[in-house]
Amino acid sequence: MKTLLHEDLRLIGLQLDKNIFPRVLNGGVVMPSKTAIPSIIMGEVSNDERRKRQKRPETRQGQRPPRWQGETRGRRKTSGATQVISSSIHEKYMDELVSLKEAYPGMKIWEQKDGMWLLCQSALIPNALHRAIFLCGIPFDPRKRVRSWGFWNEGVWIGPRHTNMPDGSICAFEPSDGTWLPGDSIIKLLDIYTLWAVRHLHLQVLNRWPGAQVAHHAYERLSELKEDELCGCGSFTKKYGECCRPNDLRRDRVADATKFIFDGGADRKPPEDVMRFIDEKDTPPLL
Repeated sequence: MKTLLHEDLRLIGLQLDKNIFPRVLNGGVVMPSKTAIPSIIMGEVSNDERRKRQKRPETRQGQRPPRWQGETRGRRKTSGATQVISSSIHEKYMDELVSLKEAYPGMKIWEQKDGMWLLCQSALIPNALHRAIFLCGIPFDPRKRVRSWGFWNEGVWIGPRHTNMPDGSICAFEPSDGTWLPGDSIIKLLDIYTLWAVRHLHLQVLNRWPGAQVAHHAYERLSELKEDELCGCGSFTKKYGECCRPNDLRRDRVADATKFIFDGGADRKPPEDVMRFIDEKDTPPLL
């Protein structure tokens, strides 16, 4: 028998397939959109309006569609450049903390010299068995990327699909598309992560990833994507089975698998210090 959870996920999945993004309410509660207009990108409103409405709006117009749910292209080279702390970004993040705690009640924050760690929870869908926990390392250096991990409330890591290689951190959008940049609203970032977790819940319950996605490796597409999902090339209209899959099948699968393994895709998982913190909730890792 279909439950309310199944029906909510089904409707949200249908909307995401049409690039219509759901509403994210305070506490990370996700509800289907009330509009049939395709979304460009999630946005934000003033703190006063947020207090009145108790939610963030669904879209912000005037930006190109984000390539949602992309994978990074393997290991990144670390820069030897001197750490740069942006006082403006630091101040902006600090100014947002009050509204951040209103949007995600119960959030815990640890400030370090070079940035801060956030630990928060999203309710996701009413009647869902799972809630999502996010651990986010946010640097004050604008050249460094945010690294975040998602867990179900039982402490089980959410992955490996649409996580970065090899550390298993959340990959909820393509960084090159400017969906979220250093100094942007942290609430907006957590809303994006909340939708990422809802997509994982949809995959777990309905056995399908909803909405546009990007998977750079041919072997990854063959081993993880389903034929009726939108294609991993980032298409907003074509299903994988009718788009890139025929070409992926013709490729040298041994060579593709070797490259995927070399890039860290076969064994994505959170670092030990992250897992230890999730278990103990004591002192977060150093940024």
